[in-house]
Amino acid sequence: MGVAEQVAALPGGGELAELLRKVSGSPESIRGIAKRWRGAAGKVNGYSGRIGSAVRTVDNAWNGSSADAFVTYMGGYNRAGAALHDALTNSAGALDSAAQALETAKSKVNGICNTLLNDVQAWRTAHPKADKKEEDAAVTPLVNRALSDARPHGKDAETAVTQAMKDVKKLLDDRAATFAAIKAPGDQSFVPGPGHTVKWEPAPIPKTTLQGDGGGGGGPAGGPSSGGPTGYAGDGPPPTPLPFEKGTATGDRIVEAAKLHMGKPYVWGANGPSAFDCSGLAYYVLNQAGIKIGDTTAAGYQASGTPVSTPQPGDLVFFGNPAGHVGIYIGDGKMIHAPHAGSTVSIGTVANDGRAVSYRRFT
Repeated sequence: MGVAEQVAALPGGGELAELLRKVSGSPESIRGIAKRWRGAAGKVNGYSGRIGSAVRTVDNAWNGSSADAFVTYMGGYNRAGAALHDALTNSAGALDSAAQALETAKSKVNGICNTLLNDVQAWRTAHPKADKKEEDAAVTPLVNRALSDARPHGKDAETAVTQAMKDVKKLLDDRAATFAAIKAPGDQSFVPGPGHTVKWEPAPIPKTTLQGDGGGGGGPAGGPSSGGPTGYAGDGPPPTPLPFEKGTATGDRIVEAAKLHMGKPYVWGANGPSAFDCSGLAYYVLNQAGIKIGDTTAAGYQASGTPVSTPQPGDLVFFGNPAGHVGIYIGDGKMIHAPHAGSTVSIGTVANDGRAVSYRRFT
């Protein structure tokens, strides 16, 4: 006979036995669901990163209004992926909280019931000749006391499980972006069709001069190349500079802010706080350090700030002109950046890869 059955056989023990059964679920099963949800969130993150990498490749290869519309449209997949990732991750956290509350309640109530059974057995041993009426009179107060002790633990478990169910529903229902809300691609302006003005223009191949072949630049580890920090090598209108307020930011504060996000995943189009692409990291770090500036592309940040030829920690370093990548310079020829899909925010070397390297200061 199990503990619940033994308690139920005591006078007035039915309610306590039922409470024990309620908290005797399987916390490990709940944690297993949470683990699977976290795994699904990780896969969503990975798939979003692959999509983002492919879109970035298209964006680098094509100009024109249709190319811009395509990138904007595909950003909806990134936002939906990020929202689903966060919903799954936070829901898993809610399940973990419920599992912990259930596990604690199960342990507490089970302990109370075992203590009760031991006390009853001790009374029976001390009163071997007592009749049922005498035993019931002695045991009933013990049962009532145990029930009073157990009720708060049962209530805590019930509240935690109910709250977890509400949280999960709210997290899934209240996502800011969903895949279902993304309109059919065939209806978009970048797809040939009636009334659509399609404009896809191949992007020009950047003309750069490698160091050692006449390129300028005295900065560390591949300083500014022929494009220079003030030149613009792209076709079409240059990026619009962003207004910003320096506030109390310093180069050291920018570097320290960047270090806080080491190890966070790269997700195309993400600007924090749990995931970043390269320009999203620059945006979040600058604001976190005290600089009020809007979110834009690497090329947009390249058009802002003060161009410098000798970088200091906290400056932004750009690759390409217009820039296709940006990082936060930390000194000694190194930077903190969000490299590409499948990677995390990490320290890298400012190496000349054939693209013009330039720096901008925002302090």
